[in-house]
Amino acid sequence: MDFFDPERVLKQLANKRQPEKKAPSVTVQCKKCEDRGLYMEGDYAVPCSCVQRKALENKFKNCQIPKSMLKHTFNNFKLTYYSSTLKEPLSQRTYLEIAQRTLQYAKDFAKNFVQGDPKEGLLIQGPVGSGKTFLACCIANYVLRNSDKAVLFVIVPDLLEKIKASYSNAGNYTEYSLVEAACEVPLLIMDDLGAHNYTEWTKNKIYNIINYRVNQELPTIITTNLDLSDDLVKLVGERTVSRIEQMCYPLWLEREHDIREVIRQEKINQHISGLR
Repeated sequence: MDFFDPERVLKQLANKRQPEKKAPSVTVQCKKCEDRGLYMEGDYAVPCSCVQRKALENKFKNCQIPKSMLKHTFNNFKLTYYSSTLKEPLSQRTYLEIAQRTLQYAKDFAKNFVQGDPKEGLLIQGPVGSGKTFLACCIANYVLRNSDKAVLFVIVPDLLEKIKASYSNAGNYTEYSLVEAACEVPLLIMDDLGAHNYTEWTKNKIYNIINYRVNQELPTIITTNLDLSDDLVKLVGERTVSRIEQMCYPLWLEREHDIREVIRQEKINQHISGLR
């Protein structure tokens, strides 16, 4: 599914708000105001609630978060999926303690960003199915619902493929618009860094985005299932990792079982239970 639409993001960042041209139609979406944005209460024109709803819907579209992740919130980040007995060897913290700490840092970051006091970005590391993307989406959804600031969610392998496609005119966007959107947005979430066959060309693209955001002091959330000091260096290069260390506070999540598989099994069990 094509989630990343840089043209729409750039228009939003430039605040080029133009009146929408409505196609001739007798059908209206809001019966209360007939899509005017205002309705009459006695002698007074009152703003309709549909305006705020549409504005929120547009913010989520511009963010590009996958539909399946739009409802991810801090409240439904389940700590019960993390073991209270298993311990990470180096820190000797339980998986639950690690998750609690990472969740709190994510909450603090989101609140600070909304309040206009963004701290350094976050690097969320952990194995596949440990909740990294879920938590990153919690941050994005919180910011979108509590501020007017733009957020962009990009799956790194998809972004790189779209940039590559722009050279052969196979895509709908130019390399400039794709990279500029990722560079300029107030909050960028780069999901799944490392899940790609990196060449010198792709390494340079990632470096250019991260380097720009470091220099402009724009916060970035990065998720990866690779170790920062070893595997990630081999894939994206030492200078990029150095920039990530400069701009992001390192966090991690540990899990005993792939949480996606656990959730899938829970749904199967509920279905079987419902048939009895």
